Amino acid sequence: MPLEDLLPSPEAGPEALYARSVLLDELELAPDELPEEQRDAFVGHERDGRRFKEMAAETGVSVNTLLSRKRYAVLHLRERLQAVYEEFTKA
Repeated sequence: MPLEDLLPSPEAGPEALYARSVLLDELELAPDELPEEQRDAFVGHERDGRRFKEMAAETGVSVNTLLSRKRYAVLHLRERLQAVYEEFTKA
C-alpha cells in the first residue's frame, strides 16, 4: 500500500493537513531511533530501493538476517507511528 493512502488527505481540511505534516515529520525522524543494523536494512531496502541480495553481497550478512533486521525495524516504526497517529484520531 502506498504511503499516500495511509496519510490523511491534504484536502480534508486544516486539521488533516496538520496531522499529515506531523506524521510525515515523524516518519522522517523515526528511523534514527533504530539500532544501526536495523536502520541500515530498513533504509537500504525502503528508501534506497536496494535488494537484499545486493546488500548481503556487500556486507557479508545473510539475506535472512537482513530480512529479520528489517522486520524488527518495521515493527518498531509501526508502533512508534501508531502512537502518533492515535493522538490525532482520539475523539
